[in-house]
Amino acid sequence: MATSGTYNFNLDIDEVIQEATEMIGGEQTLGHTPQSARRSINLMLNDWQNRGILLWKTYTTAVTVSTSLGTYDLSSSTTDALQINLRRDSTDIELQRISFEEYLNIPNKTQTGRPTQFTVKRDLANPKIYVWPLPDNTTDTLQIEAIRQVEDVNKSADQNADSPVRFLPALTCGLSYYLSMKRTGIPMDRIAMLKQNYEEKLARALDEDKERASLLIKPRYRYV
Repeated sequence: MATSGTYNFNLDIDEVIQEATEMIGGEQTLGHTPQSARRSINLMLNDWQNRGILLWKTYTTAVTVSTSLGTYDLSSSTTDALQINLRRDSTDIELQRISFEEYLNIPNKTQTGRPTQFTVKRDLANPKIYVWPLPDNTTDTLQIEAIRQVEDVNKSADQNADSPVRFLPALTCGLSYYLSMKRTGIPMDRIAMLKQNYEEKLARALDEDKERASLLIKPRYRYV
């Protein structure tokens, strides 16, 4: 038997909503359901980011430093920085991340030189990166591996959720659970079943969405 030979399967938001409402069961409802469902999808996608790092939302950006300037703004769609390398003369040097409290405890914050440490202050809007020592030139660049916020879902037709196809089972099952809590007449045992199904699908997707490189941890011995 021949297979399709295509790899284009996806669901737009309208199809995700339809699939989710079918999982709930009972009589189909109309009215404000699509608007309510889109709101639930946006809440759910943001909750996913609170649960861990979504690989498809990481990106690399470069910022050119300025002499004696230690604070740099990230874009408003960025939520955090994972790693920062200082690029000097085509060589990348990893900066050590410290907590903001450790940064505040640095006695001389105006010291200049090659930056070796950074911290991130996650404000209400865009995060700020603080590097120390302050840069001593205008030719180095900060190579920043950052996390971008999930894009909004703002219409049902001809729009996909900002997630890979492999997360569609978690998306549809999660929406069915979210909507079941807002629909009257749904038995509590069915809501619990939908929640369990959603959590299993999401855990499976998050477990698959990980780096494939091996991790080797070696203890370091030294005399003190």
